[in-house]
Amino acid sequence: MAAAVGTLEQRRGPRRSGSARGAFGILSVPVVLLLVLFLAPMVIMASMSLLRFPPNGPSGRTLQHYSDVLTDPINWRIAWTTLRIATISYAVIRLISIPLAYHMVFKAGKWELFLLLSLVLADELAPVVKIYAWQVILGRNGIVNWLIPGPPKSFLIFSSFAVIVTLAATYITYTTIPIYAAMKAIDPSMFESAVDLGAGWWVQTRRILIPLAAPGIFIAMILVYIPMLTDFVTADIVGGTGSYMMGQRVRDLILSAGDWGAGSALNIIMLVVSVVFSLAAYYLARLNRIQT
Repeated sequence: MAAAVGTLEQRRGPRRSGSARGAFGILSVPVVLLLVLFLAPMVIMASMSLLRFPPNGPSGRTLQHYSDVLTDPINWRIAWTTLRIATISYAVIRLISIPLAYHMVFKAGKWELFLLLSLVLADELAPVVKIYAWQVILGRNGIVNWLIPGPPKSFLIFSSFAVIVTLAATYITYTTIPIYAAMKAIDPSMFESAVDLGAGWWVQTRRILIPLAAPGIFIAMILVYIPMLTDFVTADIVGGTGSYMMGQRVRDLILSAGDWGAGSALNIIMLVVSVVFSLAAYYLARLNRIQT
C-alpha cells in the first residue's frame, strides 16, 4: 500500500509542476505585453516630465514643468470645463442607467437577455463612427433640428451640450452593465417586504436599491468617469471653443506646441488624480459591500 501511495505522489508531482509551467507560459505573454505597451510608455512620460529640455537627456532634471502646469490659469480653466462636462455627462448616464438596469433585472422578464445583448451590440460600433453619427444627428440639418420647429438651433452642435450628449450615449453600456450585475444579486422579496411595510418607490430606491447596487455604481464610475476626463476625440468632433477639455490640452502641448515637458507633467498629474479617484471609489464600494 505504501509503495502504491508513493507511486501516486510521484505521478502527481510532475503534473503539478507542468501545470504551473503551463500557466506561467500562458500568462507570460499578456504580462510582457502589459509591461511593454503600458509600463514602458509611463516610464518614458515620467522621464520627459522631469527633463529640463526634453527629449534632450543630458539637459538635466527639474520639477519646473510641474510648477508651470499647476500655476498656469489656463490649465485650471480647462480643468474646470473638463470636470463640469464629465460630471454632467455622468449624471445624465446615471439617470438613464439605473432605471434601465432596474427594468432589465426586475421588470423585463423574457426581454432581459434581449436588452442586455442590445446594449452590448450597441457598443460594438467603432467609437469614432458613433461620434460622427451624433454630429449628423445634432447638425443644423440633422434629425433633431428637423423635429424641432423653427430655425436650426445652433447650441445643438459644436458646443458643450453636444459633447455631453455624445459622451452619455458613448458610455451608457459601460455604466449600465456593472449596475445591472450588482442588481442581479438583490433578492426581489426585499421590495415585496418593503411594500408590505408601506414603503413607497422613493423609500425603496433610497433604502434598498441604491445601497445594494452601490458597488456596481462605483465600478461604473471608475470605468466611465475617468475616461471622460481624458477624452479628446469627442470634443474635437462635436465640441466647440467652450468645450475644450484636458485631453485636448495634453495632446496640443505635446504635438502642436512641442512642449513635451509640460504635456508629460500634466499627463502624470491627471494619472495621479485618476488613481486617487479610483482608490476612493473602490474603498467606498468595499465599505458598502461590508455593510450590506
